[in-house]
Amino acid sequence: MKTGIVLVLVIFITVGMETTCAKRPPSRGRERPGVCPEVPKDVLGACIELCSGDESCPKGMKCCSNGCGHVCKTPVT
Repeated sequence: MKTGIVLVLVIFITVGMETTCAKRPPSRGRERPGVCPEVPKDVLGACIELCSGDESCPKGMKCCSNGCGHVCKTPVT
């Protein structure tokens, strides 16, 4: 019985992590010039949202995916 409960909890945690870490573009707003640096396929960044669009980053930076969350990065021209 306890093994079944643990298995169900592990499944819920796994699905939650996949949903949280799903790649998604930054939210609406005005986009700054340049493109975000490419994230290698085998890289998984921190699943935190430090920006919600280019306007939430310092001047000259873009809100880019880090493989899970979004962070401000210097764009590639």
